[in-house]
Amino acid sequence: MKDALIGKSIAIGIISLFLTIGLSTIITAQDNTKSIPRDAVPITVLEYKPDGTIERTAVWMSPEQADRFDEEMRNAKDLDTRLSIYKKYNLISQDVTVDLLRAGMEERARGMGLTQEDLMSQFRSNQSLFPPFVRRNIFCYVDGGEAVWNGFCFPPIFTDGVRHLGLFFFITLNDIETVGLLGTFYLECLFVKLVGFVGIIRIGTHNNWRAISYEGFCVYVKVLGTPD
Repeated sequence: MKDALIGKSIAIGIISLFLTIGLSTIITAQDNTKSIPRDAVPITVLEYKPDGTIERTAVWMSPEQADRFDEEMRNAKDLDTRLSIYKKYNLISQDVTVDLLRAGMEERARGMGLTQEDLMSQFRSNQSLFPPFVRRNIFCYVDGGEAVWNGFCFPPIFTDGVRHLGLFFFITLNDIETVGLLGTFYLECLFVKLVGFVGIIRIGTHNNWRAISYEGFCVYVKVLGTPD
């Protein structure tokens, strides 16, 4: 009995550590409010690069500017337009393009030793093992997000300039669209796993709403959807 209690305590401690690490940078960024208006809106953009590093840009906007930015992003019809909006607000590098992100994903795949042929072979051989609400795609475009983000990500998406193992998780209720070698799907999901992601993640807080969105290309995506 004592050993079981110790084991449970260790497991709870590890989970708490992941959650604390994942939120630590948000707390640090938002605590620095000495010269920031009280109604300013925080926006953080993370640019995931082919070498596994992340370029983080954090800004504070006035409510009016944040509203304009959000409206422009909502009205944008494609990734190319959204990248131009990010550049307009100096949130990402000016040289980022859709083609550059796609090529970066392919570079990431080579660095991870993953090829289209190997992944296709693996997925075809075990496709029957997954229920219909588990969807996968490879070498694909991904676009997802949630207006009220109450999940977490591992490794922490808020970590600055560090190399990752090539994967992270979103555990939340969100929508995702993906287009890749295994087809196209759009669904509401509970869990997202992205491997070899190269693209943009945006985190913002406005009018008591938290939001996260991610868009780019990844080597492999696995999604647990909501069963019919």
